[in-house]
Amino acid sequence: MHNELGKDAGLELALQELETLEAPGFWSGVSTGFAATAAVVSVAAASAATYTAISAITT
Repeated sequence: MHNELGKDAGLELALQELETLEAPGFWSGVSTGFAATAAVVSVAAASAATYTAISAITT
């Protein structure tokens, strides 16, 4: 019986960890972070492409 209580306590802890994913605003924060990362990557790629194009023209 003691072993079953330990399993229930472990399951309860696991469910509490998952409850944070249900927090209001959690997924909107994730999507905002993803959009910001995508914007930085696209600017870096455009900058690298421009540098490469200018280097090709000047050499």
